[in-house]
Amino acid sequence: MFYRIPALRTLLLPIILGLGLTLALAGCHVVTDTELAAIRSQGQHHGPDPVQVFNSQLVPYADKNAKPAALVVGALTQNFDSACKQYGFRQSDAFPCNFWIRVQGKVTRIDDSSRVGKAYVELTQASGGEPVDIVLQMGPVIVGTGVRDGFPGIRYSDFDDQTKFAAFGQEINKLVVARVQHSLKLKVGDAVDVAAVYSSWSEPAGEIRAIPVAWK
Repeated sequence: MFYRIPALRTLLLPIILGLGLTLALAGCHVVTDTELAAIRSQGQHHGPDPVQVFNSQLVPYADKNAKPAALVVGALTQNFDSACKQYGFRQSDAFPCNFWIRVQGKVTRIDDSSRVGKAYVELTQASGGEPVDIVLQMGPVIVGTGVRDGFPGIRYSDFDDQTKFAAFGQEINKLVVARVQHSLKLKVGDAVDVAAVYSSWSEPAGEIRAIPVAWK
């Protein structure tokens, strides 16, 4: 009786595979879920902390850089592009131009008929010109992301994607509302001195709505 002797390659293959698996496992390192999340997040841009940016950077920036509202509005009605270059900030053509304006005057009307609360401020006109009204958004709903977009310290490239950029803008608006409703409780007849941001794509048409950020 004759027996077939298995080929040497057939005999050695399981040994080689087993040895390779052992060496591969020897080079592995077991990580925790926390470590795995950190590894996956390397190179990602989650963006800055909105609270830190708002309190330590945005509020001082608004107070320092706001230009007289009457001056800016006057320039806007003459030539929008020139006014944007001189007084505004625009991240790119995909964004409106954002103007930091100082609103100094008297509250003439409060409109709280909707969640977009508004305070109408008649500007103090040093030259005795036609009255100009600025509408301050008082919340609890803030329309637009001018506070985020009007601050040069924040760029879209600071974030991984549009979702995180949008979420940052929403958090900034929440901080604005909290600040406004805590310490800017305006009523008719009040004198105001507020630094606010006004966002626009073109010359003003209708109400000039601005988001208040800093005040005295």
